[in-house]
Amino acid sequence: MSPTLKKTFAVLMVIVTSIGIFLSLFFLFLTWRVRQPVIEKLQTVSKQTSSFLQTTIVGLDIIDQVVTNVYSSTLYLDDATNALAQTIENTDQFIDSAGTFVGEGLNTTISNTQKTIESAQASAQVVDNILTTLAKIPLIGIDYNPSTPLSTALGEVSASLDPIQESLIGFQDNLLATQSNLQLFVDQLELMEQNISEINQNLASSQAVIENYKTQVTSMKAWLDNAVISMPTWITTICVIITIFILLVIFVQGSILLQGIYMYQSADISTKDPSIHDITVKEPVIVPLSIEETNVISEINTPSEKNQDM
Repeated sequence: MSPTLKKTFAVLMVIVTSIGIFLSLFFLFLTWRVRQPVIEKLQTVSKQTSSFLQTTIVGLDIIDQVVTNVYSSTLYLDDATNALAQTIENTDQFIDSAGTFVGEGLNTTISNTQKTIESAQASAQVVDNILTTLAKIPLIGIDYNPSTPLSTALGEVSASLDPIQESLIGFQDNLLATQSNLQLFVDQLELMEQNISEINQNLASSQAVIENYKTQVTSMKAWLDNAVISMPTWITTICVIITIFILLVIFVQGSILLQGIYMYQSADISTKDPSIHDITVKEPVIVPLSIEETNVISEINTPSEKNQDM
């Protein structure tokens, strides 16, 4: 790398790392500058949220109370419907019995009575004839001259029973119509009872859902209340972590800055003294020795070898 390019690269390293160190210091200052406002803002938001959750809990309590009251009312309505249906069924049985009694029992009784009266009328006709005949005999002294003979009176009684039979038949028809209407009413009551049972099931499910929501909202509110108290500790801990990270970044950036300064200085020295780049290491030269110089070196080394043998 040429010295000029090396110096350019070193200057860029110094400039970039200097800007980076400045930004790191700025962010470090900003981190601790906004710590308290952030704490206060988060605490305010948490308190508002906690208040909103408290309002939600109160609303859920009211809804739960309303659902409980409605559930109790529907249970009472279900019991009342069952009782009314049972009463109408009993009334239906009574009307059936009354219709049978009126339409069949009384009519049969009246028919039997009329037959008996007709039999008595025949006998009364005979008695009337006998008494009339005896009344005509002066010696006996019987005065029998009724305005309405007994047989005629019995016939009138039998005839007066005919409208009663018609009335009883009409009354039986009315009872049967009432019974049919009551049966339709019982069917409607049974359908209403099924609807009420479904409503009760839905209300019971709604109560379970409301209780679940209340538990979750209460847990969230408790967490927010604890967060409001612990917020300064959490934010301070985060600021400390960010500070440690920024200091590590500054340390790395300082190392790069020093390396850039060193690179710039070394490039500057190379530019001022170009001979430094021309220094080369020469290979060692072997000088041949004469015979006399070899003998002298041998005599010097021989005594030392003898001393080693001793």
